[in-house]
Amino acid sequence: MVRKKPVRVGIAGCGLIAQWHHIPSFIKMRDVKLVAVCDKDIALIDGVARRFNINGRYTDFTEMLTSEELDIVDICTPPKTHADLSIRAIEAGCDVLVEKPMALNLKEFDQIAGACKRTKARICPVHHELFEPAIIKVRSLVGRGHIGDLIGIDIMASSRRDAALLRNKEHWSHQLPAGILSESLPHPIYLAAAFLGSIKPVAINITKHSTDDGVVADEARIIFEGTNGKGGISYSCNNSPKDKVIIDIYGTKKNLRIDLWNSVITEYGIGGENRSGRALENLNQIISIFACSVLTTLYVVSGKFHSGHYTLIERFVESVRHDTEPPVTMEEAKQVIQVLEKVAQHSLTIG
Repeated sequence: MVRKKPVRVGIAGCGLIAQWHHIPSFIKMRDVKLVAVCDKDIALIDGVARRFNINGRYTDFTEMLTSEELDIVDICTPPKTHADLSIRAIEAGCDVLVEKPMALNLKEFDQIAGACKRTKARICPVHHELFEPAIIKVRSLVGRGHIGDLIGIDIMASSRRDAALLRNKEHWSHQLPAGILSESLPHPIYLAAAFLGSIKPVAINITKHSTDDGVVADEARIIFEGTNGKGGISYSCNNSPKDKVIIDIYGTKKNLRIDLWNSVITEYGIGGENRSGRALENLNQIISIFACSVLTTLYVVSGKFHSGHYTLIERFVESVRHDTEPPVTMEEAKQVIQVLEKVAQHSLTIG
């Protein structure tokens, strides 16, 4: 059944992720009304509501649920609140979009899943990097056999060493089970699973280089075995001057490299081992970098470039409108939470 009336949305949490991505995405969409925002900070609510012309302003989540006829509740609050707010929204008859990680542990996940089963509601975690243009394109290439059979994947992710969430001792990320790793690792975990299928961590190494007592850990190395191959994640928030994600995908015919932040895809592992073969590979990579850069710039300038957040949110709205499966499934969310639980267990050994 297709909903013909505008989809009504309320947002919980008015922080930067809501202001930069969620609110602008909903505002751009047809037949969607962002009718309310909720946050404990009154000044923040008023500022956001005025900036984006939103009428409903609440400091109490339950009041927003009971006062507004909402179809979707979008949860942009810290992870420790995700399970409670999700369940309350589900039991109020809403479908839920929730920032990652959807839950802190499998117990919370099971509680959310139980609420969805009881009410027939849908919930979608914001695994937005799955919907970045470069990832969508490469998943299509791999699916079509462009690289031959998939062998494996390596992901190198880094957060800049001066990031506020690392340096701010009061930031909520430091109170998560594995500290900042619980906030940052979901992205490379779900990206690995997107290519490898069902994944199982076979080795985890967690370290801390920061001298700050408030930091639980700041580097992680994870090796996976998956149904479609093997892979690894290397994450650090202490060794880079800027945020960066590099993904290497290995195939029997050729390999692909994704520079996710710059939306650049290059091929390597082609050509011979002699000097001319190496030169050909270099030339091919130069052309690819130039072509991707030009296309991305043209799309941005023309307004046709859609971020992963926008595409995921749009697809979730359509799943609500047409009563179909959300763009990210419960099983995908569960895989991330399972790995995060193991990371948290390993972080306890750092002393």
